[in-house]
Amino acid sequence: MKILIVDDEPLARNELKFLVEQLDDIDLVDEADCVEETLTALLSERYDLLFLDINLIDESGLDLAQKINKMKRPPHIIFATAHDTYAVKAFELNALDYVLKPFDPLRIEQAVAKARTEKQQITAISIQSDDKIYVLKCEEIVALYVEEGQLHITTVDREYLLNEPLSNYEKKLPDYFMRIHRSNIINTRHIISAEHWFNHTYQVKLTGDIKLQVSRSYIRAFKEEIGLI
Repeated sequence: MKILIVDDEPLARNELKFLVEQLDDIDLVDEADCVEETLTALLSERYDLLFLDINLIDESGLDLAQKINKMKRPPHIIFATAHDTYAVKAFELNALDYVLKPFDPLRIEQAVAKARTEKQQITAISIQSDDKIYVLKCEEIVALYVEEGQLHITTVDREYLLNEPLSNYEKKLPDYFMRIHRSNIINTRHIISAEHWFNHTYQVKLTGDIKLQVSRSYIRAFKEEIGLI
């Protein structure tokens, strides 16, 4: 799990970072002390969870949460603050949890466990195609892509055609899916190979001999995903 701690108080950040790093399955814990640092971090890394203070030096954490929630794939947000008066507003912003300072180690462990459960529970999505509703296991979905204005969802054994935008499904998918083009989202577990393509791009080959282009805007993230960076 990748976590970002946002607090303008160094002591609070250090304490929370120490507590989080004692837990299992924590891959990364980064810090930010202001809105600008937070937004920069969110552009460069895909975090699963964000611990967010409410009283930041340059903006309210509540206002920052509103901005973050507009992202295509926002991280879960847990407010970590000394004030209990903002809890209702925090949950109106779809906060996953609300923990108070001074931090209780058990309470932090419970909050992270809740985020881990939320992250793991997406196992299937429902779609409507040909006037029928289908439940697709996420692990069996190979790719979602738009071709001639129609959304194709391809699984290991068939393809579904939908008249919906690709963006409708991006937030519903687990984190092993990634966008590689404005028209293409792939399941990284179904990558077979990738080769250099035209104009410094890549073409990725997936299960079922599906071949999709990685556009230049997504090359860095794609290389990181497959271990080239």
